Amino acid sequence: MNGGKRPIQDGDYLLLEHINPNQAGSITGKTLAIERLDEAGDTQYLLRTVQKSDAGEYVLKATNPEYDDIVVTPELSEQFRTFARLRGVVDPLEMMIGQELMREDIPELFGETFNPGNWQSGHVFLKDANAHVLLVTLNKQGKAEDHRYIDHWIDENTFHWQSQHATTPDSKRGWELINHKTLRHFIHLFVRDNKLRAGKAAPFTYYGPVEYQRHEGSAPMSVVLKLMQPWPTDRQHES
Repeated sequence: MNGGKRPIQDGDYLLLEHINPNQAGSITGKTLAIERLDEAGDTQYLLRTVQKSDAGEYVLKATNPEYDDIVVTPELSEQFRTFARLRGVVDPLEMMIGQELMREDIPELFGETFNPGNWQSGHVFLKDANAHVLLVTLNKQGKAEDHRYIDHWIDENTFHWQSQHATTPDSKRGWELINHKTLRHFIHLFVRDNKLRAGKAAPFTYYGPVEYQRHEGSAPMSVVLKLMQPWPTDRQHES
């Protein structure tokens, strides 16, 4: 279903609320998921916005102009079964918040292919996704002294991140982080406690998108970031 100001694309994840005729409530102006049997007896699934005509008939309107509106006659109503109300389109990244991912699996979330040369860095910028990906290991044991950045949780929703030593507020990466809202760039935070777990590379926990709050210093910058989706109080952070 393409079209309209907020088109739904093939492959989008949809949040649907199951309904039945006894508890559907008012459906006028709502977008519904409808099961339909065509003339050949095959099942079709439609997303249509319900309107009422001047004659009092229900009209199923498609936002895609390639599809005609459907006037629900008594005969057609027997072919339709309304089973859900559309609540919204779900960003696949939202479903990954709180999940653990290996470094090489993270690029796929953004439609990218893993490249060791790019993804061994702690700050990766993805041009096509307009995304800054921060990969943080809290325990810096084994790191060279000049790579022991100071990263820690300030509270359950606020994170202190220290940039690479070459990053200043006026450098390209520093300026982009400070102005990410204006630039419509997103910052995504992945954190792990240690580099290794049981002798093997440890996964990162995805904490979702974060917003720049403030910074201090230069080369490196100390940046305070806030989770855009509050972290559940019953779950602990990487410490």
